[in-house]
Order: sequence, then structure tokens, then C-alpha cells
Amino acid sequence: LFIQRMDTTLSNMKEKINNAQCALPLFTCLHVKPDVSELMFADWVEFSPYEIGMAKYGTFMSPDLFGSKFFMGTVVKKYSENPLHFLMGVWGSAFSILFNRVLGVSNSQNKGPTMEEELENIRLKHLVSNDSSDSEDESQHPKGTENAEGNQEYQNSSQESWVQRMLMALVGDSALFNTREGRAGKVHNFMLGLNLNTCYPLSPLADLLTQESVEEDELDAAVADPDEFERIYEPLDVKSKKIHIVDSGLTFNLPYPLILRPQRGVDLIISFDFSARPSDSSPPFKEILLAEKWAKMNKLPFPKIDPNVFDREGMKECYVFKPKDTSSEKDCPTIIHFVLANINFRKYKAPGVPRETQEEKDFADFDIFDDPNTPFSTFNFQYPNEAFKRLHDLMEFNTLNNIDVIKQAMMESIEYRKENPSRCSVSLSSVEARRFFNKSNLN
Repeated sequence: LFIQRMDTTLSNMKEKINNAQCALPLFTCLHVKPDVSELMFADWVEFSPYEIGMAKYGTFMSPDLFGSKFFMGTVVKKYSENPLHFLMGVWGSAFSILFNRVLGVSNSQNKGPTMEEELENIRLKHLVSNDSSDSEDESQHPKGTENAEGNQEYQNSSQESWVQRMLMALVGDSALFNTREGRAGKVHNFMLGLNLNTCYPLSPLADLLTQESVEEDELDAAVADPDEFERIYEPLDVKSKKIHIVDSGLTFNLPYPLILRPQRGVDLIISFDFSARPSDSSPPFKEILLAEKWAKMNKLPFPKIDPNVFDREGMKECYVFKPKDTSSEKDCPTIIHFVLANINFRKYKAPGVPRETQEEKDFADFDIFDDPNTPFSTFNFQYPNEAFKRLHDLMEFNTLNNIDVIKQAMMESIEYRKENPSRCSVSLSSVEARRFFNKSNLN
């Protein structure tokens, strides 16, 4: 965005893609409750130049209506379309997270001395509190919980993070800890007054789950937090006048929910995971494992993610996950999952072209997460030219170095589509209107 384009809107993008000049851009954020962790409850909101809405409820509108006042599905007061910079702020609003997750006032915590570890702790900690839904009465926000250690003299940097001490000194036991007010995006609730007794789930096909059955124990197994996705079947509060919207990376940092909708009939997904890890040698599957669990809980086809592949094959530039049996998992996509890893790039400046000069070797000899100077920290919003070029060239190399893997997967997908031309077709006769907000209804 430039100063002269501050009035640009999402709808303006249509003129760039109407004739398939460019790929269709899809953006995400989460609808969350004001005082409940995103790991426990979140509804995915989808944005495109043509529509905005939540597939969980089957509710969509044109982008120019997002933010207007609705009642029972009808616009009662229309406002100007939100500028693109407002939406960009929502899509990247990591600091709308609950401060309780930063401070760990509700749970024990894994404390770390670096900002990289701080973000990881922020992502993993959740708030256990009574849900006040989306109350509009800001005076009724729950009181903060005292954290005596926040006022103690700093003794050991490895046992207490500077972020915790700073926030405790600034706001003490303020209700700021327990709510997103003033930090999360807030828009008029476009579902105000609707009846959610029955609605489409994310997967509107009654018999979509054709892949192997999922054991209850498998869904209960924690990936990042014991209470992750504990409340995702709860509905949006249709009595609340406004809803909170935040960065979707706060639940898991891969936007699979948008492209897993069966109406899109996606055969092949190429994903790039740029999430922070504790070290360069740490397994790179946490985000995709969360996505897998979310998909299974929503009865959406997803290939089995075997974390043991890391033990068998070690760190790789990309991993391929396929359905085990395409005959029984006919709607399941193949995933090519690229991760941040500097392996062959250290020795080759292009696939098959070795580095020769010392300058070339020095340029490629860097760690991503193990560098004590943390040049690639998630908190770095401005990168020096060299750091930016290193990351850019690394991912370009990793992609080109695995181009044969991509081509092979594309050929297999094309062949499969030829054999199954009606894959993922959706008709009204396939859709079953049903209650979907209780776990018991999924069995």
C-alpha cells in the first residue's frame, strides 16, 4: 500500500483477476470470543475479492457489505467498504492475543530468554476462564488474575521472561489480561438475529467422510495444548452486536480450512510453512498436525500426517503426504509441505550448480532458528537486505530443487481427475441440513 492508495479496497482486486490474469487471492482471519483462547474456540473467516464469510455457518456476503449492520440476514445500515489496510491489520493482528497467554497466569509455562521462544509460548498458552460470550458491556470484563511473581525482583533470566516482567509492570492485574478489547478488530455481527438451530457444517456432504474412520482417542490426542479445539463446535453468538476478528495464525499457521472446502475439489496442495521452531533441527510438523486434527474434527478429508517420518528421513526441504488408499479416500488431497530448512542451499547456488567462491559459500552458510542474533525472529518487521535475500533465495532454491516432486504430484493428480471427473461435485440433493454444534452429532 502506498499513501496515494490508502482508499484501496478488497473489491478493487477483481479487475486484476476477472479474466484469470492472476491467481485468486484468499485471505483469512478468525472470529473469536473476547476472553477465550483461539486454540480452544475460533471460526475461520474467508476473504476474497468476491465474497467474505464463514463456511461453518454457510454465511457469505459481498466484500462491500462486510462491516455494515445486519439483522436477520438483511442490511439495515450500509457503511462504506473497509479499506484494504484495515483488513490487512486484521489478517496480521498477532498482538490481539490474550495477554494471559503471554504471562501464563492461568497455567504453568515454558519460559525462554529469546523473543522467538516468547512467541512460541504465546501460541501455546491458553486461558481457562468462564466465557462471557461476546458481551457488549465492556464494564463486565472478567477481573485479571494476580501473578505475584510478576512483581518479584528479577533473579534468573532463564526462569522469567522479559516480556512477562514488562507487561506485569505496565498493567499489573488489569482486566487487559483477560480481554481483547482495544486490540482485536471489531466489526458489526453480520449474523445478528439469525437462527442457528440447523446449518451447513464446513463439509455439507452427508457422506463425505469416506476415508478411514477416525478413532476418538486420535482426536483427543494433544498436538500443542490439552484443550486445543475443545470448543470449536460452539456457535457464534447471534445476539452479540459485534464480533472480534484476529490473525488466523494464532490457532495454527496454515490456512488449510479455506481450500479444504469440498466444493473447491482441491487435488493437490503445495504449502509453505514459515512458522517459528525452537531450533533448526526441531521437527517441522506442529502446524500441519494441528491442521490435520482440525480437519478430522470437521470431517474434512486430510492425508495422514506421520510425524515419525522425521525420525526415518530426517530434516528435508519438503515432505509429501498422500492418501493411503485413493479408492477409499477419493476426496483426500495430496500435500507437498515445504518447511524452512537450509540443507542443500549451503552447497549449491542453483540445483546441481555448486558454490565456488568463498563469498558465495559465506552467503549461504547461515542458521534460521539457531542463530543467537535471531535475524529471522517473528518480531522482526524490517529485515536487512542480506537477511531478506537469504530467505528469498533459500526458498526459491528449495522449490526449484524439488520441482520434479511437484511435477510428479501434478501428473498423478491429473491422472486421478481423469479417472474421477465428478470428484467433489456438490448438488443440493447431497446436502443434509442438520444440527452440527455438538460432538454427539458427529458420530
